[in-house]
Amino acid sequence: MLGAALLLAAAVPAAPVKPGPFATFDDWAIGCDNANRCTLTTLDPEEGPAPSEVFTIMREAGQPGRWKMWLTARSDEDPFAVEIDGEQVGGPFRATPDGATIEGATARAIAAALPKARRIEVVDGVGRTLAKISTAGLDAALRRLDEVQGRVGTVTAAIVTGRRPESAVPAVPTLPIVSVVKPVGSPPILSSAKVKALQRRAKCRVGRGTVKARLYSLDHTRNVALVPCRTTGNNPTSAVYILDKGVAKLGRLDAVPGLDGWTRVPRITNGSYSNGSLYSYARGSEDGDCGLSQHFLWDGTKFRLIEQTQMDVCRGNTAFISTWRVRLRFP
Repeated sequence: MLGAALLLAAAVPAAPVKPGPFATFDDWAIGCDNANRCTLTTLDPEEGPAPSEVFTIMREAGQPGRWKMWLTARSDEDPFAVEIDGEQVGGPFRATPDGATIEGATARAIAAALPKARRIEVVDGVGRTLAKISTAGLDAALRRLDEVQGRVGTVTAAIVTGRRPESAVPAVPTLPIVSVVKPVGSPPILSSAKVKALQRRAKCRVGRGTVKARLYSLDHTRNVALVPCRTTGNNPTSAVYILDKGVAKLGRLDAVPGLDGWTRVPRITNGSYSNGSLYSYARGSEDGDCGLSQHFLWDGTKFRLIEQTQMDVCRGNTAFISTWRVRLRFP
C-alpha cells in the first residue's frame, strides 16, 4: 500500500505555490485564496476602543458566489441582528455567546445592503446596539473582491455591478491535488554532537550542553529532523532536515515557511509535527493578532503546503484569512 501511495504521489505534479492576495483598506482586511474564495474582516480602529464584535464576510468564487458571514463576539451578549442605516437586514439569526454564523437568504440580504452603507450596527433582541461596525474601507474591499473573482460589470458583483450575466463570471479555479502518504517506521536517535553539527550547517546558534532534536519517521529509510535554531522570543525556529539512510539532507518544502524568507536550510517557526504534517506558526505580535500559519504535508517526496492562513496587520483581529488550500487524495 505504501509503495502504491508513493507512486501516486510521484505521478501528481506539484503545482507552483502562489497564495492569493491580501490587502487592507482602512478598517477592513481582505484576503483571497488560490481558488479565489475571498474573505473580508474588520480591523480594530487605529484609535479608540475596539468594537465588541468582529464581522467577517466570505464569498465563494464562480457562480452564483455563495455568501457566508460570521459575527465573533467579544462579550457575553448574544448578537441578534444586523442593522444597516437604521434598518434591520435579513434578521433575526440564531446566535450563541460566541457569536453567530449567517448563511443563505440572510447572508445574501446583508451583502446586498453593504455597498454604500453609512452605518452598520449589531443589535440584540430588543434593538439595543451591541457593536458599531466601521464602514471605512468596506466599499474598497468589496471592489477588490469583485476584481479578484471577475465579477466587475456583472449582475453578481458586490459593488461594481453591470448588465453582464452570471454566466460571464469565471469558473472556480481548480485546486491542486496533494496525495496523502501515511508515515511508517521508527525514528533513530541523534547524538548531541550530531545535532550541533546540523545547527552549524544551518547557521543556527550553537550553545553549550546537551542539545536534542525532534525526529519523526517518514518511511523505512527517511526521517524528518527538527533541529533547534532560534530558541528565544515569540518565534522560536527549527531547521528542517531529512535523514535519508542516516545522511542529513536539506528539508524539502514547496513554499517559504515562516516570515523570515528562504534560508539555506528551511526553518519553521513555533514548529510541530504530527503524522506526516508539519506546522509553522509565525507570530507577528505578542497578542497573536497577526502573523502567518502554515500546514505542510509529506507527499512521499517533499512537504507540500496544503493550507495557509494569515493576517498581515496587527489590529486586534485573530481571525486569520485563508490564502492557500488544496484537495487531498487518499490512497
